[in-house]
Amino acid sequence: MVKEKIVELLQEHFELNLYEARAYVALVGFGVLTPAELASVSEVPAPRTYDVLRSLEKKGFALSQPGKANKYRPVHPKNILEKFIEEWQDRVKEELEAKKKAKEELIELMTPLIETEIPKYGVERVWIVRGIRNSTLKTQEMLEGVEKEILLADNGYVAANLDTEITAAVDKGAKAKILVLKQILPRLETSKIMDYYKAGKLELKTLDKIELPMLICDEEVFFALEDLAARYFNYETQVWVKDFRVVELFKSKFNEYWKKGKKV
Repeated sequence: MVKEKIVELLQEHFELNLYEARAYVALVGFGVLTPAELASVSEVPAPRTYDVLRSLEKKGFALSQPGKANKYRPVHPKNILEKFIEEWQDRVKEELEAKKKAKEELIELMTPLIETEIPKYGVERVWIVRGIRNSTLKTQEMLEGVEKEILLADNGYVAANLDTEITAAVDKGAKAKILVLKQILPRLETSKIMDYYKAGKLELKTLDKIELPMLICDEEVFFALEDLAARYFNYETQVWVKDFRVVELFKSKFNEYWKKGKKV
């Protein structure tokens, strides 16, 4: 059982495949082994032992002793695992820097396409957005672009997770009315939203039930379609609409909620 756990950890965290992990465990246990001996004491097939041991040597987990019968011994686990982590950290840093540079370059190259005043495929009026990640990105985009007004009737996610974006919009001059379910209020106690409410920078109310959660930013509205199965798998379908007539309908519904809401 212990051996299986070691093999699992080596595979999951230290980039060894199944046969390499089994071979390394055998080397650590027996000290020095030839390829033939490895096949007899481990679950590595005999035709694969030479390749597996050479791969372990290349990755730094084993050392070879040339001779009539090639012998291999393990590098001490503490030494190789620490070395692996150090090299992995360096590699991650390099990859992170490369991605940051690529992001800046892409934004610079694509800005002219984003900022063009002529819509290439007609004016966007309706978008279907699926999945929590995509919904979050669309919500952030709306909050970054809002100029005048934020109306949020929230059943839990937006106010608790995007308080930084909401308060940043308020700092830029947008007025905000936020209505949340009563039971999620404790999650906002240490949030920026509560700080801004106490400072009189936004309005905040609670309601026992919100049948139609929505976010209205100026002339845009974003709302979820009711789908309990999709909600369970974090794959809700949400609809974004930019049409003043639709927005007015949703504002009417929001105002109904707001009148029923209780001040915090």
